Amino acid sequence: MIETGSYELLSFEEARQKLRFDREISLGLFDLSTFRIAYCPGDFAYVGDIELYQWMWCDKIAGLVVDGDMTIDGDLMDNSFDGSAAFVLARGNLRARTVTLGGAEVVVRGDLRAEGAVFNSSSAGRCEIGGSLSASHLVTDDHATVVAGRTPARSFALGYVDPTMSEKLRVAESYLDILTPEAATEFDARSRRTGSEIVVRIVSAIRSGRAVLRA
Repeated sequence: MIETGSYELLSFEEARQKLRFDREISLGLFDLSTFRIAYCPGDFAYVGDIELYQWMWCDKIAGLVVDGDMTIDGDLMDNSFDGSAAFVLARGNLRARTVTLGGAEVVVRGDLRAEGAVFNSSSAGRCEIGGSLSASHLVTDDHATVVAGRTPARSFALGYVDPTMSEKLRVAESYLDILTPEAATEFDARSRRTGSEIVVRIVSAIRSGRAVLRA
């Protein structure tokens, strides 16, 4: 269970009228009228991991709006694959240990800085960065990821690539192109396997700090 500290909890309708986040976030088809929005009018600091699927379905928080910079002393993660996770709208910069997204929407108006990798999967999700991205790797797997500024040297895409990112992402034919030989063997990465099994295993390894992506 999350604890309220540097933010306040608003009803969904109150937050939409006050913060106008619906101009920046596409809210999908879910009825969010009974959910709440977490709002921080300044800088936001959080100790631990933020898991956006849990925020939505355990804590009934449909989104987090931060007017300042957002710092997570842990991972920003999302275990959904169908868009049923809380959104994040950071109007400043965002910093986290790693970022691993499924179907959630994450919009950062400034820069995003990760100590490790940014790995985004699921066609339901969206990640938009208005500044630059600093991370060990950027991997998009059928995920609408757009970075206006600089991206890491090791930036890869499987499947869908937003047209604005065509010169910033190297197209990978399979996970063999992005995983270390040891990880490729361990995860049986000879093909993009049916379902999300291999994605879950890669993401779990990244979150645990393992170096499974090619240097």
